[in-house]
Amino acid sequence: MKKLFAIIVLVSSFATVLNAQILKPVKWEISHKKVSEGVYDIICKATVNSGWHLYDTKLPEGGPLPTTFNLDEDEASGVELVGEFKATTDAKTEHSDAFDMDLKYFEGTVTMVQRVKVTGDKAKLAGYVEFMACSGGQCTPPSEEEFNFELTK
Repeated sequence: MKKLFAIIVLVSSFATVLNAQILKPVKWEISHKKVSEGVYDIICKATVNSGWHLYDTKLPEGGPLPTTFNLDEDEASGVELVGEFKATTDAKTEHSDAFDMDLKYFEGTVTMVQRVKVTGDKAKLAGYVEFMACSGGQCTPPSEEEFNFELTK
């Protein structure tokens, strides 16, 4: 009985340690707003933990992963992208020693918007925002935040 209890405690402790090591320094709120008939803005608001930064949508080749807006080709239908995915505020620029280049990034809260157009009477918009966050020399692996909306003309 003591061995069983010790094994349960050991496994529980190990699971807690693994869970504590998962870094999620960026929280997303993704919504949509109708702009005109059949046209919507997909609003992606990121809240970045203190000490961390989220990369901009455009970065030089050979650097970290930029923040991107992606449609799920198998799930999305009746919708097309209009323009580019972009932030509503200007990004900060800093030289990164890790990547040996100037990189644009955001701290705190940033809103990025992608305009879409419904091509039929209704559409299904399914996809994800892919992003990376860094703090000093530590970066998260590329992560995704999924979204799924039913839109009408």
